[in-house]
Amino acid sequence: MEDNNRELDNRTNNVLGSLSYLSIFFAPVLFPLIVWIVGEKPASTHSRNALFNHILSWLFIVVSLICFAMAPVFYDSNTILMVLLFILATILIIGSGILFIINIVRGVQLLIN
Repeated sequence: MEDNNRELDNRTNNVLGSLSYLSIFFAPVLFPLIVWIVGEKPASTHSRNALFNHILSWLFIVVSLICFAMAPVFYDSNTILMVLLFILATILIIGSGILFIINIVRGVQLLIN
């Protein structure tokens, strides 16, 4: 009986952790934050990591948009700075995409285990 409860708790923690990673589709910050506060140890650890990934991904997007917006300001005066801003923005967008894919992979891995 105790093994069944332990297995059920393990499965529940895996599902909550998986939903924390996959919440990038429906509630990127809210769901992992709630699971981190309310959940038990394995689920709260996954939700903390997912929350960090979600916030970092959005931060990358915001900074890249600022870089794209600032690049035309330097078009006439400093072309090198403009090119560097475009390169930085591109790297940040690629990094955000990589974090997005990592969240999906980790969420699916937790569901499979």
